[in-house]
Amino acid sequence: MRKRRRKTKLVFFYLILFILMVGFLGTKLTKINFFHEDIAFAISLTDGQKIMGERDPLNKEINRRIGEEKQRKLEIERKKIEEAERIENKKNPKKIAYLTFDDGPSAKSTPIILDVLKKYDIKATFFIVGNMVAKDPDMLKRIYNDGHQIGNHTYSHNYNHIYKNPKNFMDEIYKTENLIKSIVGEEFDSKVIRFPGGSFEKKKDPIKKALIESGYRYFDWNALNGDAEGSKFSENYLVNRLKETVKGKSKVVILMHDTDPKITTAKSLEKSIKFLLDEGYEFQILDENFKWE
Repeated sequence: MRKRRRKTKLVFFYLILFILMVGFLGTKLTKINFFHEDIAFAISLTDGQKIMGERDPLNKEINRRIGEEKQRKLEIERKKIEEAERIENKKNPKKIAYLTFDDGPSAKSTPIILDVLKKYDIKATFFIVGNMVAKDPDMLKRIYNDGHQIGNHTYSHNYNHIYKNPKNFMDEIYKTENLIKSIVGEEFDSKVIRFPGGSFEKKKDPIKKALIESGYRYFDWNALNGDAEGSKFSENYLVNRLKETVKGKSKVVILMHDTDPKITTAKSLEKSIKFLLDEGYEFQILDENFKWE
């Protein structure tokens, strides 16, 4: 009898426990179901608002105006930054040096100059003379392949002939240009010119006009190393002369020569470059986009 009573109590206990568990789980499942329904309703409501917003002309107009206002503010901010940079550059202008070499190429000076430029990863502008190129076309190829600018300095460099009239000058420019293309390729398209002796005299105005009308750009200089002022100058003299003529200038176009009689220029070039670097100059080539400002 006792055993039966004990079994009956256990059965009754487990039955009550089962009923309680079923009730607990039912409550949980109901809550989860309600939670899912709430999420579904919220998502449906958001999607509906989005669709209505896209279809509502007033909302579209508001969004358009908000976008325009953001763009206007960005444009104002960009202009402020540009103006600040302009003022800063005016106060502390960027220092740029343009190394230029006239009258070459030559067998002795030009290779030394190219080696130094390569060592410092600097590009320069070489104003070549046509009859010098005809003697050493491989040197012109090296100048071009090293990434330097090639400028036209006439074919003969003969003042009496080229300055007699604009036609003589232009004929030599075209002749030299065609020679350059025959050596480095037809893709050569530099329109950079330097007058032998510079463009300073008024009598050269008709030639300037002819050059400009033909799409060329001519360049003089505002600094030099003095190698055209005489012969047999020491390296220190040339470097000091360069220091004198660049003083106080933020943008310098430096006149030098790479003919063999001017080999001291080639030998002193590294000292000149070190000085310019110490002074904070960057190096660029001359091209049609150059501005003195």
